Amino acid sequence: MVEHTAFENETRDRLNRMERELRYWRLGGILTLMLATVAVAAAMDEPPAKELRVQTLKIVERDGKERIILTAVPGVPDMTFIDPAGQSRLTLDIAEDHKPVLMVSEPGKGKGQLVLGIENGSPMLQFFDRDGKKRVTIGVPNDTGALVRIFDADGKVQGRFP
Repeated sequence: MVEHTAFENETRDRLNRMERELRYWRLGGILTLMLATVAVAAAMDEPPAKELRVQTLKIVERDGKERIILTAVPGVPDMTFIDPAGQSRLTLDIAEDHKPVLMVSEPGKGKGQLVLGIENGSPMLQFFDRDGKKRVTIGVPNDTGALVRIFDADGKVQGRFP
């Protein structure tokens, strides 16, 4: 009987030691996996980009509807703000003639516009009617001082001050 008890005690001791070693191996494996994950994540982490280079950037709503468009077409950079109906309402532009222009418009292109820009090196403000025809121009030409021009529906000057 004594032999049998000694054998049981030795078996229990061995099982306890194996269970303890198994716990250490599990803990070591988990720690190694965590350390490897941190190392891989740190290796993949790059500094944030300092600039974004694209020719056209479209900022959209969640449903994909365009709201702001930034364009860098060669020679004609442009920023356009679009209303919920998809119509251009505000445009900041450097036109093909290299003049900066700020255009505010009613829905639809060329109708009911207000244009602020530079003409012949002087500031100018233009008002367009609902048909897209220039009706009033206010400017400050270098040689004459302030100038107001009123146009008829055909684009001919109707009145001028001074």
